[in-house]
Amino acid sequence: MKIKNISLRKFKRFENFTIKDIPQSARLIILTGPNGSGKSSLFEGFNFWSRFNSGYGGYDPEYHSRDKSIQEHEQRQTTRIEFHDFSQSHNHLENKGVFYIRSAYRHEADFTTSNIGSVQDALESASLLQSLIRQESRVSENYNRIVGEAVKELFNGVEPDKTKLEIRDRLIGQIRESMEAIFGDLILSGTGNPTNGGTFRFNKGAVSHFHYKNLSGGEKAAFDLLLDFIVKKEAFNNTVFCIDEPELHMHTKLQGKLLEQLFHLLPENCQLWISTHSIGMARKAAELYRENPQEVIFLDFHGLNFDEEIALTPLEPSRDYWKNMFDTALDDLSKLVVPSKVVFCEGKRLGSGGRKPSFDVSIYSKIFGSIYPDCDFVPLGGTTEVESDGKLASALLKKLAPGITTWMVFDRDDRSSEEIVELESKDIRVLGKRDLESYLWSDEILQKLATSFGQDEAGASIIEEKNRLLANLPSNKPRDDIKAISGELYNFCKETLLITQRGNNAEAFSRDALAPLITPDTSTFQELDSVIFGQQN
Repeated sequence: MKIKNISLRKFKRFENFTIKDIPQSARLIILTGPNGSGKSSLFEGFNFWSRFNSGYGGYDPEYHSRDKSIQEHEQRQTTRIEFHDFSQSHNHLENKGVFYIRSAYRHEADFTTSNIGSVQDALESASLLQSLIRQESRVSENYNRIVGEAVKELFNGVEPDKTKLEIRDRLIGQIRESMEAIFGDLILSGTGNPTNGGTFRFNKGAVSHFHYKNLSGGEKAAFDLLLDFIVKKEAFNNTVFCIDEPELHMHTKLQGKLLEQLFHLLPENCQLWISTHSIGMARKAAELYRENPQEVIFLDFHGLNFDEEIALTPLEPSRDYWKNMFDTALDDLSKLVVPSKVVFCEGKRLGSGGRKPSFDVSIYSKIFGSIYPDCDFVPLGGTTEVESDGKLASALLKKLAPGITTWMVFDRDDRSSEEIVELESKDIRVLGKRDLESYLWSDEILQKLATSFGQDEAGASIIEEKNRLLANLPSNKPRDDIKAISGELYNFCKETLLITQRGNNAEAFSRDALAPLITPDTSTFQELDSVIFGQQN
C-alpha cells in the first residue's frame, strides 16, 4: 500500500492542505517540524479515513470545527487519499488493513497475566484506535496474541512434531534478534508461564529472566514499537504504517537504531510514515536516504500557515532543511552545531550585512546540499583572499571543532597544468572547466533543460546558439568564457522554451533553473563531485 496524494479540507487545523507526488518507490516518509506544526493532525486524518471507510464511523464535530455546517454524510469529502496501487473499496473489510497507526500516547509500565484469553483478529483490533489522543496499551495485547498463537500451534495438530522450543523461536525469534541489534546485551528470553505471573522476560548481563516492568522507560518504548510491528506485519502486509513521535523516552542513538530496524523489517509493498522532531531519527533517516534515495522522502512542516492553502511535495534534505531541524530539536544549542566539512570558495556574501550567500555558494549548495548535508560552503572573496584567509579560517575552525575537514576550491580560469599541480599540493581543488558557469550552461544541462519543458528538439538549437555566441566573442575574450555570453543565452532560452518565472536575469536563472538539473545521474555532477569531493569519498 503506497500513498500518492493526500487532500484534507476543513479538517482540524487544515483549511485546504495537500501533499502531492509521493513516488511509488517511497517506503519511508519522514514528517519533520516543531510541536503543533500539524504532523499529528495529518495522522488524525489518516485515522479518520480508516475508521470512516472501515465501517466504524468516525464522526466528531470537533474534527470539522472550521465549518460547523459539515454534516456526518459529508465528512468523507474532507479527507481524500489517493494510492498508487489501491482503489478505495466499498467493502469495509478490504479497507481495514490500509492503515496501522500508533499514537504518541504509548505507555504500559507493567503487566502480568494469569490466564489465557481469546485474542481479537489483528485487523479488527487495529481499527479500535478512536483518536490519536487515547492511551494505548499494546504490549499486553501482543503478549496475549503470541501466547494464543503458541497454544493454537501446540493443539491444532498441523505439525505435531514441532517442539515447544521451535514454536517459541518462531514466535519471538525475530523480536529477540531485533532487540539484540538495538540493545546488544538485552535479550528477550521468553514469555514465562501465562497461567501464573505471565509476562515478557529478559536477560541482561549477569541477571536472567527478569520482569518486563524492570526495563527502563526507553527500553520499554523501543520494545513496544518493535514487538507491535513484528507481531502485526504478518496481518498488515499491504499497509501504511504510521508512528507519531517514535523517539519518546529514548536517547538519540537508540532512536536511530530503532528506525533502522523498522525500515529493514517493513514489508516490501508497505510504507512507514514517521512524525518526528528528533535529531536521532532525522540523522538515521539521512543515512537511509543516502543509501536508498528513491525509498526515503522528507516532508517539512516548519513554518506552514494552515489557515491558507498549502501544497507540500517531497523535498531533498538540503543544508537549510537540517538547520531548521537543529533549530527545532536543539533551540539555542543549534548555534553550536558545526558541519564536518567546510569548503572555502570564491565570491563574497551579498546584501545588507552580508547575509545573502554568494553566487558560487548558492550554486554549490543547490547541487550538493542534499548529497553532503554535513558540508558548508563559505565564500572568502577572490582567489588571493580565499587562499590566505582560507588557511587562517581553517586553522581556527580546527581548533574550535577538532575533526572538521576543510579545503578550498578555485575556478580554472587560465591556469596552466603546472599551476594546478602546485595549488593541489596546498589542498586547493581546481575546477576542470573555466568557471562554474561552464558547468551550469554545459551542453548536457541545456539539453536537459529543453527536455524538462517537453521540447527535446529545442536542445540542439540552444546548444548551437551557445556555440555561435562563443565563436563571435571579441578577440580579447577567451573562447570558453560562458559567463560573457550567459545574458544573451539566457534570453534565447527564455524565448525558445517560453520560460517564465525562472529568474529575472542570467544569474538567477542559473541558480533557480539550471543548478537543480545538475543531479547525480549527470556527467556534469559527476565531474564537479570528483573535483570537489573526490579525495574525501
